[in-house]
Amino acid sequence: MKEFRLDKLDYQIIRLMEEDCSLPYSEIAKNVNANMWTVRDRIELLKRRGIIERCKGVINHAKMGLDCDALLFVNVNPSKLGDLLSFLKGNEKVKGITIMTGQERIMINIVDETCLSVRDFIQKELMRFEIEIKEFNVILERPIK
Repeated sequence: MKEFRLDKLDYQIIRLMEEDCSLPYSEIAKNVNANMWTVRDRIELLKRRGIIERCKGVINHAKMGLDCDALLFVNVNPSKLGDLLSFLKGNEKVKGITIMTGQERIMINIVDETCLSVRDFIQKELMRFEIEIKEFNVILERPIK
């Protein structure tokens, strides 16, 4: 099988889709100076290769009345990890989960109306998974989304 390599056009398409994944093929084609069908074929190939996994909107939660955007850094017993992740993935307050190396192994992005309601969510829902809270931060601003 021929080795797959990204070229300049692929990178240009990816950059535009990172900025606004709702752009139509014709708009992307105009911006990268290529044929619309070439752009469509490239995007489909990037999807099949797993480079583009999905297209997701960037939501302004504050405009929805969700004024507390928080990051919770925790550790959890490995025996509870699967249950915790299943719970988090199914909860509408949870906007992101990152598993990483270092002192804090899991970062959870929680959004709710108030920081008090986020605290209550942590105490009433997350503590049953015997998490060890390492750090809790409220996001003030996201200059890059």
